[in-house]
Parts: sequence; structure tokens; C-alpha cells
Amino acid sequence: MAAELTNTEKIRRLPWNIALNATNNIFATLTFFGSAFVLFLSKLGASNSDIGFLLSLLPFSGIVALFIAPTVARFGYKRTWVIFFGTRKVIAAGLLLVPAVMGRFGTGAALTLVAILMLGFALCRAISETALYPWSQEYIPNSVRGKHSAINDMVARVTGILAIVVAGYVLGVSTGMDGFMLLFAIGVIFGLVSVWSSTKLPGGAPTQAKSISYKDFLGVLRDKNFSLYMIALGLVIFGSAPLAFLPIFMQNQIGLNDSAIVWLQMGPVIGGFSATYLFGWAADRYGSKPVMLLGLYMKTLLPIAWLLMPRNSSLSLIAAMTIAFIWGIAEIGWAIGSGRLLFVKVVPYEKRAEYLAVYYALVGVMGGISQNISGQLLDSFSHISGQFLIFTLDPFTPLFIGVLILTGLSAMLFYRVQADSTVSVSEFAGLFVHGNPLLAFESLIGYYRARDERATVASTERMGKTKSPLTVDELLEALQDPRFNVRFEAIIAISRMGSEPRLVDALCHILDGTELSLSNIAAWALGRMGDERALPTLRAGLDSSYRSIIAHCARSLGTLGDQTVAPLLLKRLQEEQDKGLRIAYASALGNLRTREATDVLFNVLESVENEGARLEIALSLARILGGEPQFIRLLRRLRQDRGMTASQVISSYKRKVGRSLDPELQRLISECANQFAAEHVDEASGLLAHMITRLPRGINDDVSGKILDECSKNLRQFATTRIEYLLLALTTLHAIGN
Repeated sequence: MAAELTNTEKIRRLPWNIALNATNNIFATLTFFGSAFVLFLSKLGASNSDIGFLLSLLPFSGIVALFIAPTVARFGYKRTWVIFFGTRKVIAAGLLLVPAVMGRFGTGAALTLVAILMLGFALCRAISETALYPWSQEYIPNSVRGKHSAINDMVARVTGILAIVVAGYVLGVSTGMDGFMLLFAIGVIFGLVSVWSSTKLPGGAPTQAKSISYKDFLGVLRDKNFSLYMIALGLVIFGSAPLAFLPIFMQNQIGLNDSAIVWLQMGPVIGGFSATYLFGWAADRYGSKPVMLLGLYMKTLLPIAWLLMPRNSSLSLIAAMTIAFIWGIAEIGWAIGSGRLLFVKVVPYEKRAEYLAVYYALVGVMGGISQNISGQLLDSFSHISGQFLIFTLDPFTPLFIGVLILTGLSAMLFYRVQADSTVSVSEFAGLFVHGNPLLAFESLIGYYRARDERATVASTERMGKTKSPLTVDELLEALQDPRFNVRFEAIIAISRMGSEPRLVDALCHILDGTELSLSNIAAWALGRMGDERALPTLRAGLDSSYRSIIAHCARSLGTLGDQTVAPLLLKRLQEEQDKGLRIAYASALGNLRTREATDVLFNVLESVENEGARLEIALSLARILGGEPQFIRLLRRLRQDRGMTASQVISSYKRKVGRSLDPELQRLISECANQFAAEHVDEASGLLAHMITRLPRGINDDVSGKILDECSKNLRQFATTRIEYLLLALTTLHAIGN
């Protein structure tokens, strides 16, 4: 038995898979799977029903997977793939004989030859892909499946664009069958290169596999999740079948020529290219299901766009290319999401042979039936024409309506399929509308490309500034960085992110940890984030053996408005002797607007010598009063012009309540305002203290009265040497006046 491949060995060989798909994409675009082939069949005189039948041979052949899967496993996945993948390229070369057959035996014989070639190609394709699905599940690690699919698709799309450009040019300058023959020849050459590339891939050795019996077949179908996936997939297949006839729609209804129709394939190629890496990265990171459903939702809207296209107009090609671009984005989201979900969640790895054989067979049957039905319906609706409101009616109108309905129903069913992650579609969509997603991607790139600590710290800072949930995983990773400055910066960046459960939990873990310097900043950050999930951890932090952590937890609890801790903080404030903790408790009680703390806060204010700390305590008193905004505005103005600012506040107070006061008190208020205006601040402060004692005593029954009484007493003692008393008095007068 061959040794199990390590992920490292698998990843090292993945570039060969990219080469395989890139070159095979050129082959597919220029032969059986491109718009040029549909136009080729139309030129041969095939009807829509004939085209539908010929195209159905490709998926119909998938039924053989049920009968050959065990044999393929025993023969070896890689060996089977290389042999039959190569054989189908040789069969495709038979298309070069069509002009000779048509010239000698007629169009009917040429169509018969094409049918025989397609049947042989389809059978070889079915056999080779029966091997490819379980083989690819082996050599592509799940951890990078989405990202690899994205890179693979991007490279294939670049080669596809080149193929489309060449095809459009060749068909534009050639006549008759010559252009098609040249394209087929180029396609076969690149197809043979893709066969050589596939020989370099690892794994795929022969394995023991039992025959799939009738009971095994039923056993796979009894898997409710698999069956639901297949039913939903069937709706997508039936809804997508009419799109094979889009080249004919563009030619007969929109009025585009052959060259433009072929070049139109660049729209979905470029559209998919623009989003493929994003969707692949997102599928690995957030799960397959949200990516898949987002693509399906977009696909649901496309038929409406086709129905509204301008016809036979200079704008027709521009409109068609725009819709095709969006179609490419939708299609790659659907393809990456559904494919990854199939391999990661729907198909059990240990039963991949029977599951993928059933999958491939059912896809083939549904694909074949849908292609046949689409062609026949298109011929049946050939008489439809006219106008309904803003919609132009034609044979394609019923098909497009069917596409819309079937795709919408499939999205509803896929929503019930088991997901490979807990991220919902709405949460996934929200990743790109919250914060700045473009700046987030830029910062993520900078984070992974950072070569030293300084660059990593800078990129971590930028991730926080984006406020985008796209950066959550990297911020969590930065918290585990061995460099202290990176971890420290990560906490600061996380504090800017707002409420995000995983980030809150991570900071709570740090707060409970043993790295004191980070625990302190984590406690502060939890308060800034504003998430109540942090409350239990912050409450527990009040009993820490470290005073700095207690102080930060108290401040954060105040910021979060946790009223349950107010009695405890007030009690501690009355008993605490440490100045730092007293200020922290005072600040928290101010945020909690604890009115019972007013007297204690003034006691603390009298004992504090540091001006910054005094202002913080004064702010706490202003918060209890509900006057924080005015407190801050007045502080800024007083620092610039103390006298004029105080005069204006006092004059404003008189205008608002002066009529209710006695004349003598009104005169005193005016004199106080005038003294402040004249910059006689010491005299004015004394008048303000006297004025406060003359105000109606009813105001002394509440917090504002207590604050004014304390300010009056201290204004007499400190005059203007302690600005906080003047500031509090003016703030309170403003609050009373309003």
C-alpha cells in the first residue's frame, strides 16, 4: 500500500494542478465548451433541439460512474485519469475532419460525425472524471481547498481570456469553417499539454474498492444531507441549462455578431477573476455555505437583467458585457462554495468512491435531461414575440423566467444543507459592509508581508482602524505573537473594533492571565469596546491582587454602566486609602451617575493635589448632574478666556431664570457677570460665591444644590487657584438654567 501523502507533499505539487487546469481551460474554451462550438453547430445547420441533444451527451455520460467507480479505484485514480483524459483529447482532434466529411457526404454526415465524436469524448470524460473527483479530494488538502480553487481559477481565467481573444479575432477575420478548424487545432495542442501536466500530480494509487450494489446506491441516497444537496443542485442544473443557448440569444435577439459573442465570454471570465481569490479565501475562512448562497442570490437576479437588455443598439454589447461580468462573479462564488461544501461536508472522505460516483451520475443525468429539455422548449417557444410592460417577449423569455424561479428555489433548499461553519449568509455579507473592507484587505496584506516588528505593529494598528470584522482572525493571531509590542498593539487595535464575541473573549482571557502589563490594557480595552459580555470578568477583576488591574476594571465597569457594582465601589471609595484607586472609583461612580456619592466625591476632591486628577473627579460630579458635555466645553473655553466665558454663562443664567428672582439678586448676578467680563476674576469669584448663597434654597434639595454649596465654600477659599470649583459652578448654573 502506498504511503499516505503529507499535506506538505500535496501542497508542493499543487502548481501542476494549476498548470493542468490552465491549459485544459484553453482546450475547453476552443472546443466543446465555448461559445464558438455552439456557433459552429449552428453553422452546420443544427436546430436548437439538435444542439440541446448534442450538448446533453456530455452530462448524460456521467451515468457510467455508477458502474465503473470500483473498477476505477482498483485500477488507480491517476492511471485512469491520464489514460482517458488523454484519449478524449485525441477524440477531439477528430473535429478537424468535419469539413472534409461535409464536403464529401453533406451536412447530415458531418453532424453525425460530430455526434459520434461527442459521444466518445463524453464517455472518456465521464470515466476520467469518475477518477478525478476522489483523486482531487486526496491530493488537495481541505485547509487550502478554497484558496487553491481560487488561485487555480484565476490562472485558468487568464488563459481563458487569451483563448477568447484569439477565438474572437480568428472568427472575425475568417469565413466558413476555416476559423473553427484553426481554433480546434490550437485547443487540441493545449489539451495534450494539460495531459502531461496531470502526470506530475501525486497520489491516485490503486485501492481496494467493492462494487457499488443497489443497496449501496440506496444507502447514499438515504443520507438526507446528501440528498438535499443533490435536489438543490438539480434545480441549479435545470436553471442553468438554458444559459448554454445564450450565444444564440445574443445573435438572434440582441443582434451581436459571431466575434462579439465570442468576446462576450471575457465578461464572466474577468468578473470571476476579480472575485475568485476573495471567494476562495472567504470559503476557507468563513465556510463554504455563505459563499455559495451569496453566489446563488446573485445568479437569481441575472435573468431579469437579460430580459431588460437593449436590442440591436450600440449599447447592446456594453450591457451584455456588464451583465456577463456580474454573472462571472456570481458563478465563481457559487462554484467555489458548492464545490468546497461537497468535498468538506457533504461527502464523507472514507466513502468518497460511492458518494462521488452517485454524485457524478446524478449530475450527468440531470444535466443531460436539462439540456435536451431546454433545446426543445426553445424550439417550442419560437412563435413567442411582443412586448409586456418594459419586457420584450421572445422564445427565450419563458426560459429566463424558469432560470429565475429554479435558482431561487435552489437557494432555499441549499439554506437547509448542513454547513461547514457557523457563519450565516447575513453575517458573511455583513463582513463587507461594516467598517472599511478595502482598507481591511490592505492591512491584511501588510500584516502578512511585514518583515519586522515595527512593520507588524503598524499593520496591526491599521487593522484596528478599519473596524472591519474581516480582520478579526488576524487580530486574534496578533494576540499570540511572541513580540510584546505586537501583542500590546493588538489589544489597542481590538479596542477600536466594537462588539465582537471572539475578541471580547480573547481580552477576557488576557485579563484573567498572568501578564500584568497586558491585563491592565485589556481591562481598559474591554470598557472601550462596550460589550456587556465582559462584565463578569471585569467584576472578578475588582478582587485582583494588583491595584492597577482593580483600577482599570473599575473604570471599565463605570464606562459600561454596570449599576450592580455601584454600592461596592461607593463603599470602597469611603474606605480606600490608595490615591490611584480612590480616583478610579470616583471616576466609575461618576459614569454610573451615583447620586449618593456626591458628598464623598467632594471629600476626595479636597484631598487630591494633582490638577488632572482633580478635574477628573470634578467631571465625575458633572456626570452625576448630567452635564458632561457642557463641562468639557466650558473647560476648553475657560482655558482660553476665563473671564469672558464665566461672564457669558452667568449672563445666560440670568436671562433664563432672572425674572423669578428678586431685584437685589438680579443686581448681584449682573455685577458678578460684569466683574468677570472686566477680568477681575478674584472679585468676581467672591461675588459668584455670594450669589450662590442667595439663590432659592429649593435647589439645595438635590445634587445641583449640593454641588453649588460646595463650590461656594471653596470659591471663597481658593478663588481662581483651583479652576475645578469655578468650572463645576458654571456647569451647574447652565444645567439649572436649562
